[in-house]
Amino acid sequence: MQPEVFSYDNRIVKYFTYATIFWGIVGMVVGLLIATQLAFPFFNFDLSFTTYGRLRPIHTNAVIFAFVGNAIFTGVYYSMQRLLKTRMFSDALSYIHF
Repeated sequence: MQPEVFSYDNRIVKYFTYATIFWGIVGMVVGLLIATQLAFPFFNFDLSFTTYGRLRPIHTNAVIFAFVGNAIFTGVYYSMQRLLKTRMFSDALSYIHF
């Protein structure tokens, strides 16, 4: 009896991983800027759109929804194929979801 061979769609997992890394960097850089502004107020640069009140929602949304959301979908697309031992139903639907 021949062992079964499975092939998985790892491209969508890579894309979600890259998106996770990108949004993680964006969220952390904005968080670092906010922390720097709280410690040293002259880093506000006297611009209204770089104040704490305007940057905090960007930081929280980028970290919570973009970074964590993409990390969850990375784990789901990676583990679901291996747990079920099959490819995704449709690669096109995976890319539409991405």
